[in-house]
Amino acid sequence: ADSAFALGRIDSESQRMTKLVEDLLLLARLDADAPVEMQPVDIVEVVLNAVSDAQAAGPDHNWRLKLPEEGFEVQANADRLHQVIVNLLTNARNHTPAGTTVTTIAGIRDGRACLMVVDDGPGIAPDVRDRLFERFARGDSSRERRTGSTGLGMSIALAIVQSHGGSIDVDSSTASEDHGTTFTVRLPAAVVEE
Repeated sequence: ADSAFALGRIDSESQRMTKLVEDLLLLARLDADAPVEMQPVDIVEVVLNAVSDAQAAGPDHNWRLKLPEEGFEVQANADRLHQVIVNLLTNARNHTPAGTTVTTIAGIRDGRACLMVVDDGPGIAPDVRDRLFERFARGDSSRERRTGSTGLGMSIALAIVQSHGGSIDVDSSTASEDHGTTFTVRLPAAVVEE
Protein backbone atom coordinates (compact mmCIF):
# COMPACT_ATOMS: atom_id res chain seq x y z
CA ALA A 1 0.00 0.00 0.00
CA ASP A 2 2.85 2.39 0.84
CA SER A 3 4.57 1.65 -2.48
CA ALA A 4 1.36 2.30 -4.43
CA PHE A 5 0.87 5.58 -2.59
CA ALA A 6 4.49 6.62 -3.22
CA LEU A 7 4.22 5.76 -6.93
CA GLY A 8 1.00 7.75 -7.16
CA ARG A 9 2.69 10.78 -5.57
CA ILE A 10 5.69 10.45 -7.90
CA ASP A 11 3.37 10.30 -10.91
CA SER A 12 1.41 13.32 -9.69
CA GLU A 13 4.56 15.38 -9.12
CA SER A 14 5.95 14.28 -12.48
CA GLN A 15 2.80 15.53 -14.23
CA ARG A 16 2.93 18.81 -12.31
CA MET A 17 6.59 19.35 -13.22
CA THR A 18 5.90 18.50 -16.88
CA LYS A 19 3.15 21.14 -16.95
CA LEU A 20 5.45 23.68 -15.31
CA VAL A 21 8.24 23.04 -17.83
CA GLU A 22 5.80 23.26 -20.76
CA ASP A 23 4.44 26.56 -19.44
CA LEU A 24 7.95 27.97 -18.96
CA LEU A 25 8.99 26.89 -22.46
CA LEU A 26 5.92 28.56 -23.95
CA LEU A 27 6.69 31.79 -22.07
CA ALA A 28 10.33 31.64 -23.24
CA ARG A 29 9.17 31.26 -26.86
CA LEU A 30 6.74 34.16 -26.49
CA ASP A 31 9.43 36.29 -24.80
CA ALA A 32 11.77 35.59 -27.71
CA ASP A 33 9.12 36.92 -30.10
CA ALA A 34 9.10 33.58 -31.90
CA PRO A 35 6.76 33.88 -34.88
CA VAL A 36 3.28 32.58 -34.20
CA GLU A 37 1.56 30.94 -37.14
CA MET A 38 -1.69 32.85 -37.59
CA GLN A 39 -4.68 32.48 -39.84
CA PRO A 40 -8.32 33.59 -39.77
CA VAL A 41 -10.00 31.76 -36.88
CA ASP A 42 -13.72 31.75 -36.05
CA ILE A 43 -13.68 32.99 -32.46
CA VAL A 44 -17.22 31.73 -31.80
CA GLU A 45 -16.17 28.16 -32.58
CA VAL A 46 -13.14 28.44 -30.28
CA VAL A 47 -15.31 29.88 -27.48
CA LEU A 48 -17.91 27.10 -27.86
CA ASN A 49 -15.22 24.41 -27.58
CA ALA A 50 -13.58 26.04 -24.55
CA VAL A 51 -16.87 26.54 -22.70
CA SER A 52 -17.91 22.94 -23.45
CA ASP A 53 -14.64 21.79 -21.85
CA ALA A 54 -15.27 24.07 -18.86
CA GLN A 55 -18.77 22.65 -18.37
CA ALA A 56 -17.37 19.13 -18.28
CA ALA A 57 -14.61 20.10 -15.81
CA GLY A 58 -16.85 22.26 -13.59
CA PRO A 59 -20.42 20.99 -13.56
CA ASP A 60 -21.04 22.78 -10.23
CA HIS A 61 -20.78 26.20 -11.96
CA ASN A 62 -23.38 27.80 -14.25
CA TRP A 63 -21.82 28.35 -17.70
CA ARG A 64 -23.49 30.87 -20.00
CA LEU A 65 -22.79 32.19 -23.48
CA LYS A 66 -23.63 35.46 -25.23
CA LEU A 67 -22.51 35.08 -28.82
CA PRO A 68 -23.45 36.76 -32.09
CA GLU A 69 -25.76 34.83 -34.40
CA GLU A 70 -22.99 34.60 -36.97
CA GLY A 71 -19.40 33.78 -36.22
CA PHE A 72 -16.60 36.22 -36.94
CA GLU A 73 -12.91 35.76 -37.47
CA VAL A 74 -9.78 37.00 -35.79
CA GLN A 75 -6.25 36.69 -37.10
CA ALA A 76 -4.87 34.20 -34.59
CA ASN A 77 -3.32 30.89 -33.79
CA ALA A 78 -6.37 28.75 -32.94
CA ASP A 79 -4.56 26.60 -30.35
CA ARG A 80 -3.12 29.61 -28.53
CA LEU A 81 -6.45 31.46 -28.60
CA HIS A 82 -8.13 28.36 -27.16
CA GLN A 83 -5.49 28.30 -24.42
CA VAL A 84 -6.23 31.91 -23.44
CA ILE A 85 -9.95 31.21 -23.12
CA VAL A 86 -9.35 27.96 -21.23
CA ASN A 87 -7.02 29.78 -18.79
CA LEU A 88 -9.67 32.44 -18.11
CA LEU A 89 -12.43 29.87 -17.63
CA THR A 90 -10.22 27.68 -15.43
CA ASN A 91 -9.44 30.65 -13.21
CA ALA A 92 -13.14 31.40 -12.89
CA ARG A 93 -13.83 27.78 -11.95
CA ASN A 94 -10.94 27.46 -9.49
CA HIS A 95 -11.35 30.79 -7.72
CA THR A 96 -15.12 31.02 -7.32
CA PRO A 97 -17.48 28.89 -5.25
CA ALA A 98 -19.86 26.29 -6.63
CA GLY A 99 -23.00 27.86 -8.07
CA THR A 100 -21.14 30.84 -9.55
CA THR A 101 -22.38 31.95 -12.96
CA VAL A 102 -19.64 32.40 -15.55
CA THR A 103 -20.68 34.13 -18.78
CA THR A 104 -18.51 34.20 -21.90
CA ILE A 105 -19.31 37.02 -24.33
CA ALA A 106 -17.87 37.52 -27.82
CA GLY A 107 -18.46 40.32 -30.28
CA ILE A 108 -16.95 43.18 -32.25
CA ARG A 109 -16.43 46.53 -30.52
CA ASP A 110 -14.79 49.55 -32.12
CA GLY A 111 -13.52 47.40 -35.00
CA ARG A 112 -11.76 44.91 -32.70
CA ALA A 113 -12.78 41.45 -31.58
CA CYS A 114 -13.84 41.56 -27.95
CA LEU A 115 -14.04 38.51 -25.69
CA MET A 116 -15.23 38.80 -22.10
CA VAL A 117 -15.35 36.25 -19.29
CA VAL A 118 -17.63 37.55 -16.53
CA ASP A 119 -18.33 35.84 -13.23
CA ASP A 120 -20.52 36.79 -10.28
CA GLY A 121 -18.08 35.30 -7.76
CA PRO A 122 -16.54 37.05 -4.75
CA GLY A 123 -14.13 39.17 -6.83
CA ILE A 124 -10.36 39.47 -6.68
CA ALA A 125 -8.69 41.16 -3.73
CA PRO A 126 -6.87 44.37 -4.74
CA ASP A 127 -3.43 43.05 -3.66
CA VAL A 128 -3.89 39.95 -5.83
CA ARG A 129 -5.34 41.95 -8.75
CA ASP A 130 -2.24 44.20 -8.81
CA ARG A 131 0.06 41.23 -9.48
CA LEU A 132 -2.37 38.99 -11.37
CA PHE A 133 -0.42 38.93 -14.64
CA GLU A 134 2.97 38.38 -12.99
CA ARG A 135 4.67 35.02 -13.34
CA PHE A 136 4.12 32.59 -10.47
CA ALA A 137 1.38 34.82 -9.03
CA ARG A 138 -1.19 32.90 -7.02
CA GLY A 139 -4.34 34.05 -5.35
CA ASP A 140 -3.75 31.58 -2.51
CA SER A 141 -0.69 32.50 -0.47
CA SER A 142 -0.64 29.06 1.17
CA ARG A 143 0.82 27.65 -2.08
CA GLU A 144 -2.07 25.19 -2.33
CA ARG A 145 -1.46 22.82 -5.24
CA ARG A 146 -4.85 21.12 -5.18
CA THR A 147 -5.80 22.77 -8.47
CA GLY A 148 -2.47 21.95 -10.13
CA SER A 149 -1.78 25.64 -10.72
CA THR A 150 1.72 26.71 -11.67
CA GLY A 151 0.91 30.38 -11.14
CA LEU A 152 1.68 31.00 -14.82
CA GLY A 153 -1.78 30.86 -16.40
CA MET A 154 -2.53 34.57 -16.48
CA SER A 155 1.00 35.56 -17.53
CA ILE A 156 0.72 33.04 -20.38
CA ALA A 157 -2.69 34.45 -21.37
CA LEU A 158 -1.25 37.98 -21.39
CA ALA A 159 1.82 36.96 -23.43
CA ILE A 160 -0.31 35.11 -26.00
CA VAL A 161 -2.77 37.99 -26.37
CA GLN A 162 0.07 40.50 -26.75
CA SER A 163 1.76 38.27 -29.36
CA HIS A 164 -1.51 38.55 -31.32
CA GLY A 165 -1.44 42.36 -31.16
CA GLY A 166 -4.16 42.45 -28.52
CA SER A 167 -4.72 43.44 -24.91
CA ILE A 168 -6.23 41.89 -21.81
CA ASP A 169 -7.48 43.60 -18.69
CA VAL A 170 -9.42 42.79 -15.56
CA ASP A 171 -12.10 44.62 -13.63
CA SER A 172 -13.08 43.16 -10.29
CA SER A 173 -14.93 44.16 -7.16
CA THR A 174 -15.10 42.48 -3.77
CA ALA A 175 -17.86 44.80 -2.49
CA SER A 176 -20.74 42.70 -1.21
CA GLU A 177 -23.37 44.55 -3.27
CA ASP A 178 -21.34 44.66 -6.51
CA HIS A 179 -18.93 41.73 -6.49
CA GLY A 180 -17.65 39.85 -9.51
CA THR A 181 -14.86 39.80 -12.07
CA THR A 182 -14.64 40.62 -15.77
CA PHE A 183 -11.68 39.75 -17.97
CA THR A 184 -11.72 41.51 -21.35
CA VAL A 185 -9.57 40.39 -24.27
CA ARG A 186 -9.33 42.62 -27.34
CA LEU A 187 -7.85 41.29 -30.58
CA PRO A 188 -7.57 42.62 -34.12
CA ALA A 189 -10.45 41.30 -36.22
CA ALA A 190 -9.39 39.42 -39.37
CA VAL A 191 -9.49 41.45 -42.56
CA VAL A 192 -11.87 39.81 -44.99
CA GLU A 193 -10.69 40.14 -48.58
CA GLU A 194 -13.27 40.13 -51.32
